[in-house]
Amino acid sequence: MTCAFTRTQYHRLDLRYISNMGNDGGSIPTRRELVKSSKSERTSSELFEQNLLNATFIWNTCPLSKRQLELPVVSDYLGHLYNKDSILEWLISPENFGDGEAIVPHIKSVKDIVELKIAKDENTGKWICPVTGKELKAGGSKFQYLPECGHVFAESAFREIDTDNCLECGSTYSKANIVTINPTTKTDVEANKARLERLINEGLTHSLKSASSKKKRKNGEEANDKKTKKKSKAGESIHNEETLRMTKKVLESVQQDMNRRKHSEAVQDLYLKA
Repeated sequence: MTCAFTRTQYHRLDLRYISNMGNDGGSIPTRRELVKSSKSERTSSELFEQNLLNATFIWNTCPLSKRQLELPVVSDYLGHLYNKDSILEWLISPENFGDGEAIVPHIKSVKDIVELKIAKDENTGKWICPVTGKELKAGGSKFQYLPECGHVFAESAFREIDTDNCLECGSTYSKANIVTINPTTKTDVEANKARLERLINEGLTHSLKSASSKKKRKNGEEANDKKTKKKSKAGESIHNEETLRMTKKVLESVQQDMNRRKHSEAVQDLYLKA
């Protein structure tokens, strides 16, 4: 003999069954609690794989164009990597990127980026540190670059060789300006942000170029105007002196003519009287 239950009876029976399971006094877990529980039960290896997958995307993909990163590559003050052509297109035609304003709202000009000079392994073509040979990749060593010249090195290279000159081109750099690429720790993230705040207070941009070029250009134009006016006044002065000199010469010539005429008339009178 079968026993049939209506939907309502089945639901009531289900609730009584759950309450008798000793689930915290008969409480029923919500969907949020169930989802949260499933996430917390993820193993360490699963979390590592997910983080590595996210990191791989960041290290290999331009977040603006969603295309694979290819040289030439540029970086912003946060240490994020972009294809140079994508950033230039963004600056010229931002309407071509639907989510551009959300991704790179801080990039307003080429002064907000630095083109990176990344070494490549001759055999594999992979991006590496020219000093240590370590590969620039997700889950690998920490990499940093020098905004002064754009060269990229593994952090260990700076520790092994203590110098204020680039290990590739020899140009002078400041350790306070070193930028960490795709930082993963809060300390490195905050260091990159603090660096830009300091540069802004100094009137500089991420690329260490002046942030007040327009003002300087305006001041330069004013200086040129002043120089032009000085030259103009000097020219006017010279012109006036030349005019006075010519006028004096003409007056002297006229005076000489008058004297000759008087002398001639006097001689003529004497000739007639004789």
